[in-house]
Amino acid sequence: MIVREEGDHLVLVRQADHGLLSGWLAAAWGAPPWAAADPFESTVVGARLHDLAWTSFDEALPCRPDGRPYAFNEVSRSLTTRLYCRGIDAVEAIDAYAGLLTSLHFSGFLTSHWGWTPLALRSDLPPEEQQAVDRFLVHELARQERLRDRLGVDQAGGRRLMCNYFWLQLWDRISLDVCRHGFTGWSGNYPQTPVDTSGDAESVRLHVELRPDGVCRLDPYPLLSNPLRARIPAVRVPLAAAGNQAALRLAWRSGHGEAIEVSFSP
Repeated sequence: MIVREEGDHLVLVRQADHGLLSGWLAAAWGAPPWAAADPFESTVVGARLHDLAWTSFDEALPCRPDGRPYAFNEVSRSLTTRLYCRGIDAVEAIDAYAGLLTSLHFSGFLTSHWGWTPLALRSDLPPEEQQAVDRFLVHELARQERLRDRLGVDQAGGRRLMCNYFWLQLWDRISLDVCRHGFTGWSGNYPQTPVDTSGDAESVRLHVELRPDGVCRLDPYPLLSNPLRARIPAVRVPLAAAGNQAALRLAWRSGHGEAIEVSFSP
């Protein structure tokens, strides 16, 4: 899950719920100079379900020794790679192209696709974690080859797949940053991505700014709706509950009605 400290509370967001926002961004993507995702429906499904893999982990609510729930980036590769495989299987069963995108997304944490710099690549993993990573990459690279063949991904299709993969990284990062930073004035620039699938497409660095008024500014603005408003389900639990497993689990199970509200604008 995504864990953020806010005052005397923890804000907890299920990975599957953060994925909803990624899907909404994918569906609204395409304001000039940006092109819309193609194939549209399969790419939106992939964006929406890309973190389905985390559902079983998040619902079990594993906690650190200090009683706080584990954030997604605190879990060992030995476990996450198993979760990833099951999640990709589930997405592939729904939509083969979405499964291919999801496989590229997770394997892209650990190896570079089309020159994209992996965020989670580490060279100092314990041997058992490195072995798990190696097994996962062999399995997923074979899956990707199989799905490319099944879907008939030719040179033009490969270019579209590359752009959809790059944009999925943007949709994922925007959604993650909204959830994990909140609206405190944080801003940043994402890696360069092409704005469309043509061979001579311009590449730009999307700028993001999370303003204290609940607005996420994006430049150059990529969304067909202006503004685009969204509510990401969230659970707020008192910090004091982190030391009391029964209280924490009750708050997690019974939390409802909370949400992170965001409005996207240029």
